[in-house]
Amino acid sequence: MRSLIPVLALLTGAAALAVGGWQQHQARQERAALQQQQPSPIDIRFAQFMAQHHEQALVIAQTLLDAPPGAAALLAQGVRNQQLLELGQMHGWLRLWEQPAVPPSKSMDWMLLGQAPPDPELRQYLLDCQRASTGMPGLASPEDLQTLRAASGLERQRWFLELMRRHHQGGLPMARFAAREARLPAVRELAARIVREQSEEVMTIRSIQARLDAGAD
Repeated sequence: MRSLIPVLALLTGAAALAVGGWQQHQARQERAALQQQQPSPIDIRFAQFMAQHHEQALVIAQTLLDAPPGAAALLAQGVRNQQLLELGQMHGWLRLWEQPAVPPSKSMDWMLLGQAPPDPELRQYLLDCQRASTGMPGLASPEDLQTLRAASGLERQRWFLELMRRHHQGGLPMARFAAREARLPAVRELAARIVREQSEEVMTIRSIQARLDAGAD
């Protein structure tokens, strides 16, 4: 019986080591899974900056909600409805992540944090951001918004369409970047949806502008 004691001790020690190794493996897996659910700086900044972008789109769209029925007014309603939903989603994420709704600065350098080096299009976009007084190309200036509010009739529709087209085009590079580089699947999915929606809306805007120029609407 005494000869079995060392063997049992050895087996007990091996079992303890195996259990300990399994627990460490589980802990590593849990940490990796938790990390995958934590937002990266790209997730956070995208939510902050795109939320600001959406807020101005709502301001622009609001100016046409009382316009007579027509293609431009219908577009404004669609922009308002869709972007309100997306804005609520991004604000919800920021609250969940315990992050402020407003970024600490206008700098778009967070778009340099992707896994791939910036391509020429991204470098040009970042240069455009640095040159833009609003921090992002396509955002309407206070003077632009004042002109929009002061206009009426077809002139207001034309201003709305032009400002919304610039607005969408200015936000598309940011959305494309987040669709590739954000860590969280939900953020990537929203960014990709924004790319699809706003690319389609830019085409719609151009079509309406052409019809207005031709006097067809």
